[in-house]
Order: sequence, then structure tokens, then C-alpha cells
Amino acid sequence: MRSLHLSVIFGVCICQAQSVKTVDFGRDVQPILREHCFGCHGPSQQLQNFRLDQRRAALPNRVGANGARIIAGNRAASRLYQKLTKPQQGIQMPPAGPLSAEQIETIGAWIDQGADWPDAFAGEVPPPTADAQATRLMEALRNGDRKAVSRILQGHPEAVNRAGSGGATPLMYAVLYGDAETVRLFLQHGADPNLRSPSKASALMYAADDPAKTRLLLDRGADANARSNEGETPLSIAAAGRENADVVVKLLLDHGADLKMNSLTRGSALTVAAAFSGNPRLVQLLLEKGAERTPLPLAQAALLDCSLCVETLLPFARQPELNAALTSAVRARSEPLLRMLLARGAKAAPNLLPTLSLTPDWPAPDLLKTLLEQGADIHAVSSVGGTVLGLARRQGKTKLVELLESAGAKSAPDEEARPTRMPSPASSPRAAIERSLPALQRADAGFLIKAGCVSCHSNSLTAMAVAAARKSKLPVNEQIARTQLSAIGSFLERNRERALQSLGVPGSAHTAGYTLLGLVAENYPADTTTDAWAHFLKNTQESDGHWKVRNLRPPIESSDIEVTAAALRSIQVYAPKSRRTEYEKAVQSAAQWMETAQPRDTQDRAFRILGLHWAGGKRDAIIQKAAKDLIAFQRPDGGWAQLPTLASDAYATGQALTALHESGGVPIAHTTYQRGIQFLLNTQLADGSWYVGTRTLPLQRYFDSDFPHGVDQFISITATNWAVMALAPAAR
Repeated sequence: MRSLHLSVIFGVCICQAQSVKTVDFGRDVQPILREHCFGCHGPSQQLQNFRLDQRRAALPNRVGANGARIIAGNRAASRLYQKLTKPQQGIQMPPAGPLSAEQIETIGAWIDQGADWPDAFAGEVPPPTADAQATRLMEALRNGDRKAVSRILQGHPEAVNRAGSGGATPLMYAVLYGDAETVRLFLQHGADPNLRSPSKASALMYAADDPAKTRLLLDRGADANARSNEGETPLSIAAAGRENADVVVKLLLDHGADLKMNSLTRGSALTVAAAFSGNPRLVQLLLEKGAERTPLPLAQAALLDCSLCVETLLPFARQPELNAALTSAVRARSEPLLRMLLARGAKAAPNLLPTLSLTPDWPAPDLLKTLLEQGADIHAVSSVGGTVLGLARRQGKTKLVELLESAGAKSAPDEEARPTRMPSPASSPRAAIERSLPALQRADAGFLIKAGCVSCHSNSLTAMAVAAARKSKLPVNEQIARTQLSAIGSFLERNRERALQSLGVPGSAHTAGYTLLGLVAENYPADTTTDAWAHFLKNTQESDGHWKVRNLRPPIESSDIEVTAAALRSIQVYAPKSRRTEYEKAVQSAAQWMETAQPRDTQDRAFRILGLHWAGGKRDAIIQKAAKDLIAFQRPDGGWAQLPTLASDAYATGQALTALHESGGVPIAHTTYQRGIQFLLNTQLADGSWYVGTRTLPLQRYFDSDFPHGVDQFISITATNWAVMALAPAAR
């Protein structure tokens, strides 16, 4: 009997002691799930968009509302197991009462033993056999071949309502790959707008970014209240849109969309709009149409740094909502919002200041004083450990540190020193990379199986580093590289509907952009999955051309310039052929934003150069000036620092050298490049890594991905990848 055994797929051997009983899914696990879990997470309903009756929906490589739920080989990191025991957030499951200790141990042992889920119990209904003519029609749409589309429609008009590849219909592809006139053509040929895919998606859901397509479908009777297996409706998807979202939402409401039909994972249309859209006209429209105001999504609007959205919601805000919004304004690093909310009487949560510690370049002294007066505790300890001052010192001797010290803040003794690591200088760039790659590829393989998701630091950047090493004729473990590339592609494919329905993945455009950057480096061929993620990125672009970083996790997830450069490159390479001109306009809009963007640190300077270089066009003078500016920040030791208040490290140095070389700003033989190379060689450790200390608050449970440096391993993996990319051209 075939089965999906994740430990085999990812090449990880999970050894069990002979005394441990092997858990059988069909005999031991499924009966527990059927009796206690299927009622809420089975065929009839999927609360929190999670179901346990289907293997595909439950196992890793599938992101749900709160990330991967079952991580093979690691019960402690599996949210399913956490919910069955003592969850950090929410109530223990099942809600009717906890499972017995024996039942919980059975599920835990099954996860630890590899989460083997045989095909016989997969619970999946395969999509209908693809109709040949419908598939041909869909391929012609994807390729932008209008003549072929016309020919097939004339010869096989019945194909418009038959399922093609993956169970989608040609009308869905007309929406995704064509213009409004293409959609009109298919409707005139009798296409049914209410046919659904196996994921219960409809053409109207895919049209949520386009008022003209939406109007055409609604006028032909498209169901404005259809719900997909992802828990979304056309209204909830449209509410996450950008510039035209208010127009599309009004069309849907005028055609009977029910404001009370919430997204099963994101809440009401008003909450979705406040959290994702940044369109104050949309927020106002929903309020006027009677959207539920409790809970008021003021904090979500503040986190998005949409001041007009916050102003629109403020008249309805109660004290707890004002207080929560103040914390969001800190995370958004928005001084205007902070002042606005404080003026309206917002009170600072006692644990607010640890979040403030992630933002080294502000606030103004009077703001810190006001926050302390309003209740912020200068002696607060974060939920994951660490004092305000200790966390702030991770950014170096910043103005904030000086303000905290003058206000009497103290740090704990164990926060003051980081372990000393003695470098073992490599003799050459080639020797350094040959020491690094095995450790990077080992961690690359380990992270996916343990985390159940693709990461920027361990997977995407490693794909980029491996590609750079291969280009320089350095030895690469091609078996691991192929397996990981396939796993990343599988992750994106399994979450394709999330991209098409505006849900994305944790990290939003940042994660999607970095993931596609890794595929770009490995020359991964474009397909309908990369199309979907390019579509997601394009639809999350702001009206001025840039993309916003959604989480504050410095340094890798803290820069609008960085996420904009990554998204720009991703949609440039993976733009669907039929809409390439439209996507190129989005690329150039992003580049124009980057031309005037003001970098705050080394990462900003490096990614601004990369983004402008990738965009092409007549920007040589701007790039040369930006390169000169970046070179000016090189330290006497040959390296670059992430911040002026920190020491030189491999993270910043690798980024700087990569940007300077890839853009053509500095040749390898240039003194600047050679000094940077020597810094990297001199600071490498004997295990092949470069150590960099973390300076963020962890958002997930720590686990060891088989890379050195403990809790600092994720940023150290990132730094090591950038160092390899910088050294690779010099190793040729």
C-alpha cells in the first residue's frame, strides 16, 4: 500500500527505539479524529479553515489560518498537538472536553513517528478527468493566444462549461489571464459563472481585483455569496484589495452580497478591509452599509499604518480598542498615528515597550515620556523573555537606549554578553564556501520538515546561495538541491488557492517575494502556480508602487524597500505571458517608487540597488549614485554593519557586496570588493558559519534546524547565505 510518509519525502530518517509501539493511522489515529474532531473539522464544516478528514488539507506544506498544523517528527511544534494539550492561545481542543492522556499520546507518537497517512485513508476525491478541449482552451488563454481561443470556441463551444486541468473552468482562466473583453466573450458563448472548482472557488472570486470583470459576472447571475473551501467569499476577497476595492465591494453589495457572511479565517469584511486594504473609501463604505463594528478593527488599521482608515474608525472606538491600536502604531513605527491615538486618550499597555525596542531610530523623547506616563512599564519583560533595555541594546547604542537608560531602565545580567566565538579564517573564497554549503543545505532540508513551511532564511536564501555556488563551479549536493526545490514548489502549489483568494501565507508579500526569488535563482520554470503567486503579489502592491512589510522582525523582515525589490523581481520573472505588459507596468511603478525611497540602513541601500538594477531602464546614474552611497558606509575592517550602532557582520557585508557586484557597480578586483571579501574570510567560523546575533522578538516556538548558534541560528543562516553569495563570484 502506498502512503505519504513525510520523513521519506524530505530524506529525514526518524529512528524509533524498538520498544516504542508503532502507531497505525487507520487503526489508532483516525478513529480518534473521527469521533472527536470531524464534527468541527470534517466534511460538513471546517472551522478556522482546518479539516482533519483529508490528508492534503491537514499535512505540512499547507498553510492554514495559523500555519502548519501537523509537522511530521515534531509533536511539540505541531499546532494540532498544542491544541490538544495546553495551547498558548485559545482554548484547549476538543471544546467538549479534552482527550484522554492515552489518546493524546497516541496522536503525539504518530506525529513523532513521521505522521504516516496512507492513501487508503486520504479522504480525497480526485478532480474530474480534465476535458481535452477545455484544457486546450485554458492553455491558449494562459499563453495569450487569442486566435487559438477563438478557434477552439468556434469548434468546441461545449468546452466553456467543462472542467479542464485541475478541475478549473475556462471562464476562470479567462478571468485570471484575459481582459474584460475576454470574459465577455466567454459569457456570450454560454459560460456558466457559477461553476465551481474542486476547491469551491468561482470565477467571481478570481475577479475580485477588477471592477469590469466583476460587473460582467454579476450581470450574468454570478453568486455573490458563494463560499470556497478556504472559507472566503467574493466580498471577503474583494475587501482585501487595494485601489479599486471600494468599487468592487459596492458592486457586490448592490448585487446581494451578505455583509454578515464573514471570512472563516479573517473575520468580517470591515476587519479584512482595515487589516489588508488600506483603502479608507472602502472602510467608510462598509460602515455606511452597516458593517458590524464590534470588534472594531482599529488595531488592524493602525498596524497597516493607514491614518485615514484609523481616522474613519476612531469615532466608534472604545478604550480597549484605542489601547490595542497604540501597540499596533508602535509596530508600524508610525509617529503620527501614535500622537493621534494618544490625543484620543489611548493608554499604553504595560508590555508595550519591548515592541518599541525593535525600532532603533525612534521615538522622539517626548513620545517615550508620554508612553511612560500613559502606563508603559519601563521594567517590563517580554512574553518570550528579555527586558526592554536588554532588547533595545540588540540594536546597539541607539538613541532609544540612551533614553531608556536616562529614564532608569535596567537590563538583566544574562542579557549583557553574547558568547565569544573565535574565527577560523578561510584561505580563499572557494575554501570558505566549501565549508559553508554542507551546513546550509543540511539546515535547508531540516527546516522544512520541522517547521512545515518555507522560510526566507533557511530555504529561499539557501536556494539563492546554492545557485550562486553552482554558477561558480563549486560542489553542490544536487540531490538535496533538487529535493528542496521540489518541496518549495509543492508548498506554493498546495497553497495556490490562498494566493488566488488574497489569503497568501504568513509574511504576505515578503514571504511570497522571497520564495519566488529562490525559484528565480534556480531557474524554476513558470507554471500556473508561479502565475498565482505573481497574481497575489501584483494585487498586494500599493497604489504608489511599493509593497509594505507586514511584520516587524528585524533585520530580514523590516524594510519596505527590501520587500518591494523582492516582489518587483518576482513578478517581473513570473508574470503570466498573457498579461506581461500589465505586470511590467507594475514593475516600473515599483522602480519609480524606489528611485526616491530614502534608505535607513545597509539592507535598504543594498536592496534599493538590486531593485533598480532588476527593473532595468535608464537608471544607471541613479544606481551609480546609490552604489557610491553604499560604499561610503564600508568600515575600516572591510565590512558593513546592519546599523550605524552595530559592528560589521556577514549579514550586512554579504548584502552590500552582492548588490554592488550584481548591479555592476563594483568589479571583483576593486579594492572595495576585495576588502569586503577579506572581512568575510577573516570572520568565518570553523564550522563554516558566520555568527550574527538576533535582534528581534521571536514569533514562534524555537526549534533547532541543525545549524549552529542556538537561538541565533536563523539570522546566522541568513548571514551565511549572503556571505556565500558575496564570495561566489570571487571563487570562479
